Amino acid sequence: MPLFRRAAKPPPPPSVPLPAGEEVDRATAALLLQGKAAIKGTLHMTNRRLVFEAKSGDARWMIVPYAEIRSAGLHRAMHAPGVRGRCLALETTKGEQVWWSFDEKAEEAWLPLVQQRAEAARAALEADEPG
Repeated sequence: MPLFRRAAKPPPPPSVPLPAGEEVDRATAALLLQGKAAIKGTLHMTNRRLVFEAKSGDARWMIVPYAEIRSAGLHRAMHAPGVRGRCLALETTKGEQVWWSFDEKAEEAWLPLVQQRAEAARAALEADEPG
């Protein structure tokens, strides 16, 4: 048990300005899981997309618009270093998989929001398609 209980610092906002009309609804420190690599950064949930900004490296951004999310769930990451428990896993409309690990209670809170926003974005796209 720690001697001094300190509140966790809120995650930083994205380092670049967002487009007009886009706002961050939630943010959390997270790991982007790619194969056996775990990249530290901040995951932002905006009203248009999920935006991951890595703390360092050349490829600093992972952006997934809600309209490109086919499915989202909580799944156990088998080979990720330092990751225990479940992760927020997305499958895109292109068949790509994106995995983030952060606080499990937060993941459970994020999942229905991501699913609802993805469904709404896909429905809006289908309504705009002629046919």
